[in-house]
Amino acid sequence: MLKKIWTFKITRFLSVGVFNTVFDLTILNTLVFVGHLPAIAANLVSASTSMAVSYFLNHHIVFRSKEKHSVMRFVHFFAVTGLGILAIQSLVIYLMTHFLAHEHSAVVSLLRHLHIALSAKAFDLNLAKLLAVLVAMIWNFLIYQFVIFNKNSKQSDDDVLPKA
Repeated sequence: MLKKIWTFKITRFLSVGVFNTVFDLTILNTLVFVGHLPAIAANLVSASTSMAVSYFLNHHIVFRSKEKHSVMRFVHFFAVTGLGILAIQSLVIYLMTHFLAHEHSAVVSLLRHLHIALSAKAFDLNLAKLLAVLVAMIWNFLIYQFVIFNKNSKQSDDDVLPKA
């Protein structure tokens, strides 16, 4: 059953997306809470690093491209992903951590009750990042599917979503 589910491009895309999100969040949190970098600067580093990894994972795993890697395709991928990730995520993180951040005393209390040590700042940062990731994932999938990895795809669009 898992083998059949893996045949769908959307399953592979979501799996790569989850991996990249965890990878990105790990770098982001390390840079902010260990390295004491500002959230926006840390996000630019973490998102750029995860974008480079994402290109190779999308090329080989999600879209199963048989083409050789090219600088031009990587530049297109980076530009599309950069707009989707760097611009959207930076805007959402900035808004949530500077303008929309409220005291999350109830949430922080609940987390402490569950023995999860997470400050309001960490909660705001990670919530903002996760919201931005959801928006960026939709943008990225559509552009990857119809622009970046479209030209030499020998697969039909039937493998994107399971038939109802």
